[in-house]
Amino acid sequence: MKEINADVGKGSIQGVASRVRQTPKSIATHHKIIDAAIRCFLDLGYHRTTTSEIAKLAGVTRGAVQYYFPTTPAVLRATVDHITQQFMEYFHALASARPHEGGEGLDQGLDALWQAGHHPLWTAWKELEAAARTDAELAGVMGPAKAEFYRRWEALSVELYGSYQQKDPVKFEMGHHLTWQFLQALAGLSRGDEAADIALKQRLLAEFKNLIRGYWDMG
Repeated sequence: MKEINADVGKGSIQGVASRVRQTPKSIATHHKIIDAAIRCFLDLGYHRTTTSEIAKLAGVTRGAVQYYFPTTPAVLRATVDHITQQFMEYFHALASARPHEGGEGLDQGLDALWQAGHHPLWTAWKELEAAARTDAELAGVMGPAKAEFYRRWEALSVELYGSYQQKDPVKFEMGHHLTWQFLQALAGLSRGDEAADIALKQRLLAEFKNLIRGYWDMG
């Protein structure tokens, strides 16, 4: 990500934050800039995203972007915080509307995870995560953000599926990680034939549901 002035110090960031009045207009502009940044990461990729592109998508000036977010880390922190919050709310809404007990609960929990793993917010997160491997500035933002994301992710899993944790805490922890890692890997499966890939993913997802039911001795 380019163009934002990286020479502005922490004190300047706090100064800008304190002088921006929390009016409906300022809050709306703040959200528009963050939403535009996420769309840029999705459409252009992190390394091709610039302040100018964000401003154009948000319908504001470059100066407005730099006023609300005077440094690259400032806009990145706001963006990853937004992704975390919105993704958690999205998954909570999906999973809360479904049963949590028995084989049906497991199946529908997997369906909710599968759906959440295809959400554009998660795609944007994975783009930032990948880019952080070669960008020290982004890595400095993503490190703490990932720790916070997974802390909240695990707390949400316990909130929704706490009965499984009470049954066997170690099994719950391992099953939770196994499921999320498998579904992420499955979502990224690509062999160059979209129709065949979709069919294979559905077969693998169905088989994985059988394995998870067996893991919890549900037949």
